[in-house]
Amino acid sequence: MRKFIDNIVTFFLGILIIIISVGTVYFCLDVFGIIEVPQEYSIASLFYSQIEVIANNGEILTEDSFPIKKLIKNREDSTNAQQVVIKDVRDPIEVMEEIKAREKEQERENFINVENYYYEQLDYYGRIIYEGLYNNLDKLKTGTFTINYDKAFNDLLNEENGEDTLKNSFQLAINALTFDNPDLFYIDVTKMYLLMEKTTRAFSKTYKVSIGAGEEGSYLSEQFSSEEAVNDAINSIEQIKNEIVSSCENQSTKNKIKVVHDYLVDSIDYNSVDGSNVYNVYGALINKRAVCEGYARACKYILDDLEIPCIIACGVGENRSGETESHAWNYVMLDGEWYALDVTWDDPVVPENFRVSDESRYSYFLKGSSEFFEDHLEDGNIVGEAGFKYPSLSENDYNK
Repeated sequence: MRKFIDNIVTFFLGILIIIISVGTVYFCLDVFGIIEVPQEYSIASLFYSQIEVIANNGEILTEDSFPIKKLIKNREDSTNAQQVVIKDVRDPIEVMEEIKAREKEQERENFINVENYYYEQLDYYGRIIYEGLYNNLDKLKTGTFTINYDKAFNDLLNEENGEDTLKNSFQLAINALTFDNPDLFYIDVTKMYLLMEKTTRAFSKTYKVSIGAGEEGSYLSEQFSSEEAVNDAINSIEQIKNEIVSSCENQSTKNKIKVVHDYLVDSIDYNSVDGSNVYNVYGALINKRAVCEGYARACKYILDDLEIPCIIACGVGENRSGETESHAWNYVMLDGEWYALDVTWDDPVVPENFRVSDESRYSYFLKGSSEFFEDHLEDGNIVGEAGFKYPSLSENDYNK
């Protein structure tokens, strides 16, 4: 009988030891954040638990936001929202290795990927943000679609200054996206927010990141209140673009660029007073009013369709009155060389019925560095002090 009792005691002691062991392991995994435990089942949350949501919104390039500096003529001196979880988001280490390999390729071959020009210059966190947005461009037309990166940036945000690093990567990535893709005219990036949800439990902190609309409930520009309105606008600008592209049929590359240049000069009125869409292709092609950024975006939008390598550049310029102002223009590639194209300054503001001479009309058409940089200084600051780099221009103008 005693032996039987001893066996029962031993059995229950064994069960108790197993329960304590499992509970201890579970507690440690929970406390140190090794596994993710729902709030209601978290032992650590009994000791301390806090969830914070930190929001940071984007900025967009405007003429007023350019850092004004003295022009240096020598270039060498210068809730009901839809959501998606990015389950297949790439590991930052994988992206970093890709960047290093691409940098070596650039050093060997002066490689330039024009299609994703600004993307190529982002850090690996910026690239992950950019990819998540780019892979869901169609869904962004709703203005409420939320992209959930889950814990992709958790390791970074647990590092010192990790939050500042991610915010900076977000600012650069979201603006790089619109410069690589000028057809995203319907998105107001100042209304897009980077949301960081920080969960603190005992000794661990876990971060989840998403991008979506802020308090206004939508990141669509004011003129586009719905996905239907966005699609109608896209159809309208595509119709104009297709007409221009059709008129370029059987033309040389230079003449195709000239057709686009002339159309923009003839049809757009420079307007910095009415701020509605003056910075994008809709304002340039539909409203026929734009500032330099709108001209440059419209130029790239059409040349992209013509498969002519083109990027948007920015910096400062010294205008005909000798005043230094913030500015944006384009670089295009012909016969393996890069040339500058400033459509805005080839469209001077003049009295009605005043005819501009051909010399003035093409003052900034396919220019080389020796002449173009006499009154232009590139800085690559599409937002803040970004410092994106640009390809080296041909020294001489294109004259073929």
